[in-house]
Amino acid sequence: MKLSRRYLWSIPLAAGLAAGGLFMSQRGTSAPSPANGRADQPADLKPAVNLPISQVVLFNSGVGHFTRSGEVEGDARIDLTFPEQEVNDLIKSMTLRDFSPNGKVAAVTYDSHDPIDRTLASFAINLNHSPSLAQILTQARGEQVEVALLGTSSQPGNLVGKIIGVEQQLVPSKDGPPVPVTILNLWCAEGMRAIKLSEVQRLRFANAVIENEVRRALETLAMSHDAQKKAVSLHFSGEGKRKVEVGYVVENPIWKTSYRLVLAKDGDHKPFLQGWAVVENPTDEDWQKVTMALVSGRPISFLMDLYNPLYVSRPTVEPELFRVAAASYLWRAAA
Repeated sequence: MKLSRRYLWSIPLAAGLAAGGLFMSQRGTSAPSPANGRADQPADLKPAVNLPISQVVLFNSGVGHFTRSGEVEGDARIDLTFPEQEVNDLIKSMTLRDFSPNGKVAAVTYDSHDPIDRTLASFAINLNHSPSLAQILTQARGEQVEVALLGTSSQPGNLVGKIIGVEQQLVPSKDGPPVPVTILNLWCAEGMRAIKLSEVQRLRFANAVIENEVRRALETLAMSHDAQKKAVSLHFSGEGKRKVEVGYVVENPIWKTSYRLVLAKDGDHKPFLQGWAVVENPTDEDWQKVTMALVSGRPISFLMDLYNPLYVSRPTVEPELFRVAAASYLWRAAA
């Protein structure tokens, strides 16, 4: 029988109110480190055929322990995918084993990334916090732009010039106090020009590097919207066919119980109590030939950000020569 997504498991109970028991076994050890301290795997490793889920242990504290096992041959790489929100738990809890004396765990690699704000800030035009056109042009001061204007009698249709800056001006209105207007100041061949941003129909940077930076920043934003799955690769090195295993703890819906009491019509039979466990499968895989344990305990579970790179602020050390010179100058000034 193929089970997918949501399962309803029957727990056989004795007649009356007797209840069955469950047990959990802890499996796996910490992944051994490579002898030389680095992942010395060939770059052309072929992914293993499959590493299916073989054991699931679910807790009613919102997490589950999953075990995958299978066979690999020679130097192999196993590719798995996980939702991005599970990568922190994965890094925190993953254990790997190679059961052959001729094999070992070499490395685990995963799709890492800088925080999106830091990545966007590295481009020539910073698109963090949804900047307005005026804010983008302020960042590009000194760059040459081609501006197409709406048809007006006071300005030509197209202008080419370098950005001096953007400012706010108060313009008189017909029926009230002056209204603020955003003005783009350009240095053109015939001199300085002031253009209302509301009259700009199209604007293009003449510098191909700036245009490419803006394009790359937009691609980074688009990729961040679609980065729901992250690839995780398990590297094993060794000889011959051998069994390998990986275990990890990730967030999972709690399992729930439901009971039925069956009564005989003739009254000659004892009441029969049925217990059911409702199990959710939020993964993209069917659970087939899986050993399952449902644990009613509440183990300690916590969240820790190990996925996002962390940067530490470093102090600035002033060279001793300049510090001595500054102190000498202050002493002479005081004298």
